[in-house]
Amino acid sequence: MPKILYLTALLLLGACSAPAPAADAGNGGVATLESAAPTAATASTPSDSRPQLRLDTSDEEAHRFWTAYDDCLVANGVKTNVVDQPGPAGPGRRLDQSGEPESAYLACAGKLPRQPPELDEDINPNFAAQWNDHVKCLRAHGLKVHVTKPGEWTYDSADTVIPPNDDQIEHDCLLEAFGHGS
Repeated sequence: MPKILYLTALLLLGACSAPAPAADAGNGGVATLESAAPTAATASTPSDSRPQLRLDTSDEEAHRFWTAYDDCLVANGVKTNVVDQPGPAGPGRRLDQSGEPESAYLACAGKLPRQPPELDEDINPNFAAQWNDHVKCLRAHGLKVHVTKPGEWTYDSADTVIPPNDDQIEHDCLLEAFGHGS
């Protein structure tokens, strides 16, 4: 089964602004990633209040955003399935994937986290090339993967050995490929 990337799961629901990488000289010369504010054309859309993920969003912060969204869906009637392993919807629950009730998704739309703008192929003109760079980086770090289409990759074979630090490699390669601007 192909590995689905957490950061690209909602690729088409990405942000409405272009990236603006910046280094702050006042923080000891450590570079940070920042996303530009929404443009005037998008500032009046209802989705502008949605949480905005960044390439450097911590796992804890992303988990808080996704948990708030999932909690809203459950509070508005989305069914859960109890499982033995914790998942992105919280310990011991998985949300029903039927998309019902639709009213829950409409009620919670303002809590759905937006993906980093760099990962939105609709606003990042270099997305496909940067995605290929991302996969090249993964391969350089020992992951036997290949691009299936821009925004997705899969393992070269079903018996590929996955290193224990694959999540860190994935994160580092996303920053390397997308974090240095377009």
